[in-house]
Amino acid sequence: MFPNWQLAGLSFAYIGLLFFIAYMGDKYRHKLVRKSQAVIYALTLGVYCTSWSFLGTTGQASSNFLSHLPIYLGPILLFIFAWPFIQRIIKTSLQLKITSIADLLSARFGKSQYLAVIITLVVLIGTMPYIALQLKAIIYSYQILQETPDLPLWQLGLIVSIILAVFTIIFGIRTIDITERHPGVMIAIAFESLVKLIAFLVVGLFVCFVIYDSPMHIWELSKDSISLEEQFSPSSLVGLFGLLIIGISAFLCFPRQFQVMFVEIKEQKNSSLARWLLPLYVLIFAFFAGPLGLAGNLNYGDSLQANAYVLFLPAYNGQLWLSLFAFLGAVSAASSMVIVSTIALSTMLSNEIVFPLMLSLIHI
Repeated sequence: MFPNWQLAGLSFAYIGLLFFIAYMGDKYRHKLVRKSQAVIYALTLGVYCTSWSFLGTTGQASSNFLSHLPIYLGPILLFIFAWPFIQRIIKTSLQLKITSIADLLSARFGKSQYLAVIITLVVLIGTMPYIALQLKAIIYSYQILQETPDLPLWQLGLIVSIILAVFTIIFGIRTIDITERHPGVMIAIAFESLVKLIAFLVVGLFVCFVIYDSPMHIWELSKDSISLEEQFSPSSLVGLFGLLIIGISAFLCFPRQFQVMFVEIKEQKNSSLARWLLPLYVLIFAFFAGPLGLAGNLNYGDSLQANAYVLFLPAYNGQLWLSLFAFLGAVSAASSMVIVSTIALSTMLSNEIVFPLMLSLIHI
């Protein structure tokens, strides 16, 4: 659909901008005022919304209108009703200079090294496939939008992996810091959170109020294909409640989320804005995922993979520029997760396994 040079040029320009933002963030990190730190902290929490939030939940909502809601309701309910608990973890993390979720849990049980190693290995095994899915999402978005295939998929994957690895090494793990904070990276992640939010919001508004009259108009056109009895059946509601519990737990335990929420924060007072900004942030994704999924099903049906509806809906009405913007949003959603997750994993692996093993070998 788009010339390869256009997609590649846009991608490299965006990556170059991320490098510039991270570099300037590192260079001038001491000049950030407290209000700026609070805004950056709140936006970095948007790393929770990955390519699955940007692409996957829309496809999910096209066939099961309510199934995507629990992963969004989880953090909203957590921030509204369990805010004192979050504040307690932040306070503990700052006092003990916690560097990872493995560090926190092991500290809770007498600094047990064995527990820290077990948690690190479990997190590593659980996170690596998720990182692979984000890389696949970037490659998939590029592949379906390109005009002609010019590179094999494994080469595209290798290029994307190398670029993200270089970024992570330069700005994330090149220095040893007991606090494990990365101000330049966090500013870049905050910028990516803003990009994917604006992209998803603009696409949502365009589809709901330009292509169609309103979200209710989309619902009226789609209601014949939706079985409300099935959506609200006891088994479905039990499944949704289970997903809600998983969503709440995942928000606290994801290594990327723990990194931005408890490790990167500099002062506890910087978190106050996040209590209201994050629920609003997540609510935008929750609100528009349903109408976008239903609209994609109305316009494309089975002729297009449901995960690609967000990328192709603007092009259906001739707005190719908006499809490009959606592509940048998908890249932002996926790359931010990969960057923060790899930083968190490298911290855990080095602090809980590699360095202790090296010290034990030296003493031997």
